[in-house]
Amino acid sequence: MWWIGSSSLQRSVSEPFFLLDQCLSHRIAYGVSRVSGYPVTPVRDEWPERDLSVNAPKDWEIIPHLGAKAGHLGVWITLDWGALAEYAHLIERHRISVLWLRGAEGGGFSLLRAQQSQLLAEVIGMAYPIFAAATAPVYLRARLAPGGGALPVLERLAGSLLEAPLRWVAAPLG
Repeated sequence: MWWIGSSSLQRSVSEPFFLLDQCLSHRIAYGVSRVSGYPVTPVRDEWPERDLSVNAPKDWEIIPHLGAKAGHLGVWITLDWGALAEYAHLIERHRISVLWLRGAEGGGFSLLRAQQSQLLAEVIGMAYPIFAAATAPVYLRARLAPGGGALPVLERLAGSLLEAPLRWVAAPLG
């Protein structure tokens, strides 16, 4: 089995590669990796030569980069629902998987950083088997349960990103 990565948390080339968008703090990625045991890479680690304060990678750069690096096992974790509408064709062309995060009522994922890390670690634990077993890109959304339920709700897109309206169904777990 081949292993890639330089951290103590390395992944097999046949395992999902989680890339955390810059819309979430890079510290969350490190916290999630520590709590969940699954490596989560922040965008800043994929572009270490860039000064991200003035030249952060744009979505249209991240998507093909992730596709070339990991194909459908490349999982872009983002809060950016605008990217869904703007880059659906690019996401499908580069065959990456996406995990969108959403608040309980469709709003932001506005929790304290420690809470975001814990919640995202739970989401990745729930979603990992789905991504790992996939033979094609998977599109999931995780949202906080209405009324503050204990576990997040994980849903899978039924159909294509290019269909309207999008149909989300409960993701089978376990």
